[in-house]
Amino acid sequence: MNTFQRLRRPAQYAIFLLAACTCIYWAAAIFSSSTRAADDKKAPAAKPALTVSTVQPMMRELPLRLPANGSITAWQEAIIGSEANGLRLVSVNANVGDKVAKGQVLATFAAEQTSAEVAQAQASFAEAQANALDAAINADKARGLQASGALSEQQINQYTTLDKSAKARLEVAKAALAVQQVRLKQTAVLAPDSGVISSRSATLGAVVGSGTELFKMIRGGRL
Repeated sequence: MNTFQRLRRPAQYAIFLLAACTCIYWAAAIFSSSTRAADDKKAPAAKPALTVSTVQPMMRELPLRLPANGSITAWQEAIIGSEANGLRLVSVNANVGDKVAKGQVLATFAAEQTSAEVAQAQASFAEAQANALDAAINADKARGLQASGALSEQQINQYTTLDKSAKARLEVAKAALAVQQVRLKQTAVLAPDSGVISSRSATLGAVVGSGTELFKMIRGGRL
């Protein structure tokens, strides 16, 4: 009987030890699970990362519409008229709504007659220039002979007068040429400033007088 009891004690110890280990294992597992759950509750949710891409900056017009009531007027409106007189319009290069730059040709008049008048004025100027040069040479010669007495005082005065008259005619021819050159320049109607054409009265083929309105322009396109 004592021998049987001695054999049972190790088996009981083993069973007890196994049961104790099992309890410790499950207790540790439960504790670890609860700890992880608590840590999961405490840990903040990770924010999603933002994706950033680089682009080249550029200027663009945005189609923005704002409802409003009122009258729209031009900041400054320029009236573009004809400086030529009695010439025929042979080209009209701008219309309402067109954006134009300063100095741009908006219309042109027939320039055949004016070009011929410029050529005639150039010829007259060249002739007057030659006559003035010849008169100046003769006047210098006459004054050079004054001391020798080869020419009378009256003759010397005549050469001097001819010299002055030739110079005066040269200035007249020069002024006439400048006038014709200005008229030729006026056959082209230029934009006085940059802006937007708001009105057009110019008609192809029309013969207009000086000061006749041809276009209206909003300066700078500003309202």
